Amino acid sequence: MLWPVDVRASPSDLNAVKVLFASGSDAAIAQTLEKFKDLMPDLPLVVVSEFAPPARENGGEWIPYHVRRRWSENRALIHGRLRGRSIRLAAVILEPGTPHRRMRLLAITLAPLRLIAFNETGQHFRVHPSNLGVMLRHAWWRAANLARAIRRGAGQINWRLEFWGGLARIAGPCRLRKSKPPGAIPCPALAPGISVVIPSRNGKELLAACLPRLEGADEIIVVDNGSDDGTVAFLRADYGSVAVEHSREPLSFAEAANRGIAQTRRSHICLLNNDMLVEPGFFAALRACFDRVPNLFSATAQIFFPEGRRREETGKTILDPASGADFPVCCIEPLTGEDGTWILYGSGGCTLYDAAKLRELGGFDPAYETAYVEDLDVGVRAWRRGWPSIYCAGARVLHQHRATTSRYFTSEQLDRILERNFLRFLGRELPLLWGANLRRLRLRNNIDALKFAAKLPVSRPRANDRFLSLVGGDIAVFPGRPDSRRPKVLVVSPYLPFPLSHGAAVRMYNLISRAAAYRDQILICFVEELAVPPSELTEICCEIVMVRRRGTHAPPSTPRPDTVEEFDSPAFHAALAETMDKWKPNIAQLEFTQMAVYAADCRAARTILVEHDITYDLYAQMLAQKEDWETRRQYERWRGFETRAWRAVDRVVTMSEKDRALISGAVAIRNGVDLERFCPCGDPAEPRRILFIGSFAHRPNVLAVEFFLREVFPRLRDVRLHIIAGQRHERFWDLRHPGVEVEGFVADVRPAYRRASVVVAPLVVSAGTNIKIMEAMAMGKAIVSTRAGIHGLDLRSGVDLIVCEAPEEMAAAISALLDSAERRAALERQARRTAEERFGWDAIAGEQEKLYESLLTLTQNPPSG
Repeated sequence: MLWPVDVRASPSDLNAVKVLFASGSDAAIAQTLEKFKDLMPDLPLVVVSEFAPPARENGGEWIPYHVRRRWSENRALIHGRLRGRSIRLAAVILEPGTPHRRMRLLAITLAPLRLIAFNETGQHFRVHPSNLGVMLRHAWWRAANLARAIRRGAGQINWRLEFWGGLARIAGPCRLRKSKPPGAIPCPALAPGISVVIPSRNGKELLAACLPRLEGADEIIVVDNGSDDGTVAFLRADYGSVAVEHSREPLSFAEAANRGIAQTRRSHICLLNNDMLVEPGFFAALRACFDRVPNLFSATAQIFFPEGRRREETGKTILDPASGADFPVCCIEPLTGEDGTWILYGSGGCTLYDAAKLRELGGFDPAYETAYVEDLDVGVRAWRRGWPSIYCAGARVLHQHRATTSRYFTSEQLDRILERNFLRFLGRELPLLWGANLRRLRLRNNIDALKFAAKLPVSRPRANDRFLSLVGGDIAVFPGRPDSRRPKVLVVSPYLPFPLSHGAAVRMYNLISRAAAYRDQILICFVEELAVPPSELTEICCEIVMVRRRGTHAPPSTPRPDTVEEFDSPAFHAALAETMDKWKPNIAQLEFTQMAVYAADCRAARTILVEHDITYDLYAQMLAQKEDWETRRQYERWRGFETRAWRAVDRVVTMSEKDRALISGAVAIRNGVDLERFCPCGDPAEPRRILFIGSFAHRPNVLAVEFFLREVFPRLRDVRLHIIAGQRHERFWDLRHPGVEVEGFVADVRPAYRRASVVVAPLVVSAGTNIKIMEAMAMGKAIVSTRAGIHGLDLRSGVDLIVCEAPEEMAAAISALLDSAERRAALERQARRTAEERFGWDAIAGEQEKLYESLLTLTQNPPSG
């Protein structure tokens, strides 16, 4: 029987709270919350947890627990958030198998004598010396359960599997050896053109369908690999121009391919399976890739299968180390319009290679017996030399999938060959993934492969494995408008600048679209999910490179701001380096402060850092409003990182003169508005309707709405507040309030402006400039704002809009405008006039073009001395 908690006592401290340290699974947390709310129900509830708990919906306060921060940092955060309050009652969840020991230790140190422990069934007892007997019985019960679980688990262990798996992990690395790739194939003088090499064993009928389609090839070599179906006679009779390399005995795929490679005399070699049917333009599309991508090793075609068959191959090959029990090398479906994406290797059945590079590598390694993995091996060896492989969407083949190997080997034998060759490959070229692959084999109960692995030597891990970040399936490349050979600007952004879902996207899109008249632009950006880019971007950019950001709620604890850690991605670094090498831009423009981590990758170009806001200044304003441990932590990190970032680039751009004054050598290029798109419509607004637009993902917008609802809204009568809160706004604040209508992302906000009688911007902190103010002015709307809401805009209160600081003044100003159509109309007319005079994007784009020209001049005429 667990010790009951006395809940009859009422707290004497008016600032007392009860705190749940949610150190359990989701189900256990939900169950414990229901029971904990009934203990001292008058006390305010605070939940310390990794994720936002259900208690938030019931008014509970949430303190985030950061699993990757130091214990002392989490303790300081909780101390800071609870400053001025005392813990009257605390609870932890003692659930086996949940990794929250440090959170439980926090509870013990913060409330050692007021702690209750809940188990996974919802029972609880007091953690107190006076309750030692109950605590000991609980410990004994846990120990007995653990012992029973160990006995059950021991009986289920496959000891042979564990033995060979452990031996493979230990023995291979103990037999260290340096990989010895095949020697180079002699390279004679090569004429421009394409040689086609087709290994074939008893494939006369397949060749009869394949060969007539090979238009554009300069020479064709068929490696007759031990055929007895009359292939040689057929080729000599019907295809006299086809060279035949004949072997009496069957060779492995690598040996057969190398024989053909040795006979070629053209600059590029296409290795083709005999069951591949190429479509028109196949060779031209592959060959064009080598003109676009420097040092390209191979370009592989897009592979299709007959109708009704699963598309097992696509041409877009990736390596997924987190594949679990699945084979980590696989093909994924390319997106519509995707072309030129980096891939792990070119499929040996339909890939065009640079002949000199392929010969230098020694062709395909014959150590991979029979077939499989040899094309992966040569692709990785090429990557190590800085020679990439890419996917080519324009080269299309139909794979009839009548594989030669399947006629001579069973599926079990082929699986065995694949696994053994893959182990050889990992031991030679990717020892970094040796352990992960052994875990996969154990999950698949593959004792045969583990035994084989235990006999293999394993090389030392390589230092140049950065290319693996490119080929993990998180990157997609999309061509856009043709390259006009004009000076090039690379835009590096943390977000896709279309649709226009926030103010920064509005700025980026409008300036990119206007710069397209003078520059070739390439966009590389993060996205949450890879998808086809909107035509609005492909029409103004030569190429768009998307990198999926695998976001985390728990960035590591470092001296840098959390946002910087979240956006510092190995895949983005690798994609940016390849993009710089491919396009050689004159200017690299880094949008947002956190993207300054990529300045070093852009050192070959002149660099611009666009400060959409001075982030440390924003945190300083928030600290001035209220001292908070987390806010101060981020302020200190941002101040150090941001000021260093300014010195790492050639020029910093700010949104206002006020921000420019903080940065030596910066230039101010203000924000603007599309005056043709945003204009008054003449239709009457809805009476007493107020509008606020601001993404809740931006903390100042949440603070603004909290201030407005707490201090201003209760002073207004008979009004309706409409809030457009941006994408997934519930993640940041699930706002539900009488008289308030909340919308998420709205593609076109103009109807919302037209319906509103008054637009409000009650920001209490701000940095940069508020594009929504400019949009409202262009729409001819009456605006009531705080000073922070018009930060950096230099607008006139009482003329362009009304500026108020005190809540009662703001409420009075809004009421007066709602009640006086004449006063409202005067403000609306003047707002539009000011927008026309000062905020047109064309003039602002001209300022940006002057900046580009000044940097290009600096590049052409570097300072002496």
